[in-house]
Amino acid sequence: MMKEVLKHKKIVTASESVDDVYIGHVNTPTHLMIASEQCLWTIDRHTRQPLCLSWDEISHIIMRKDSSVQVSVFSQTGVRSFVYKVGTMSNFVDFYHILTMQVGKVGKFSSNTSNLERSMLNYDLENISEQNLPGIKAKQKAHVFGSFNGRWKSLKAVTKDDIDLIEQCFERVKHLESESTTFFKSLDEETWMLVKSWGQVHSGLSSRRCLAAGIINGSGHDIQIKSSILVEGGSPCYSIPSKEFDQEQGVLHPGGAIIFFCWGALPSLTQSGNIFMHIETNAFVSDFSARKSKETIAMALPGFQVGFLEKSYDEKKWWAKYWILVRKA
Repeated sequence: MMKEVLKHKKIVTASESVDDVYIGHVNTPTHLMIASEQCLWTIDRHTRQPLCLSWDEISHIIMRKDSSVQVSVFSQTGVRSFVYKVGTMSNFVDFYHILTMQVGKVGKFSSNTSNLERSMLNYDLENISEQNLPGIKAKQKAHVFGSFNGRWKSLKAVTKDDIDLIEQCFERVKHLESESTTFFKSLDEETWMLVKSWGQVHSGLSSRRCLAAGIINGSGHDIQIKSSILVEGGSPCYSIPSKEFDQEQGVLHPGGAIIFFCWGALPSLTQSGNIFMHIETNAFVSDFSARKSKETIAMALPGFQVGFLEKSYDEKKWWAKYWILVRKA
């Protein structure tokens, strides 16, 4: 047993060349599953192929009734899932125990609730279109946020410059409302079109990174947008709200959504052109980066829950796209 643990420790620390800490492991019929402080490792017993998932790129984990585990991870085109047969009830319990040690790390999800399983596994982020979210007036058609990424749809209007691009998006989004069954789908499509169009306008030597972060109010209560600040970047932080937003009061009503968009400075030898956005409301506080970072987090304030629906990044680090859902605790 001790030799086995030492062997697993070498895997997670790459023979002590990586700063990580072994937590525990579970042997299943098809995989060896190892939990470390930073990652969840799954190693196929047949191919010996390892898969290393950092806890913050895992969207949610579902312990299924058939004694299997579904691990859903954020990807460039939305959430994708892996299913692992755990085997015995003993393995099932051991794996659950390992997960309880990682509460708060999965999906960088934070909530003020005493329900350990809910806050740890995030299983209620699965199929949100089927949920009865307060304020969402129409039952939404099934949609995975991020599934539009990579597609291209030509804009009807000619884009003159940066502001024109944002204003065109603003004009379309302000008419969107949750009475439409395609509200979620339209929000995601508009956000991707904005990101993609930005890349078309700024290409070659004028390329700049961009970041889009969307918020859906499924709490049943008003959300006061207190501030949206670009801590690092090269633009103001623009807001693009749906119909259920009070522009004068800065209040996002139940069922409403808002997109925040910004871009970085032109990359050079002296600056990376990275983006770091900070948003503060009466329901949560969040930080977003234009690249994969442990500093990207959404923290719920008392009485609320917040979870990521999407964390998508360009492989070449030119854009990042997020969607989060706010609910009542």
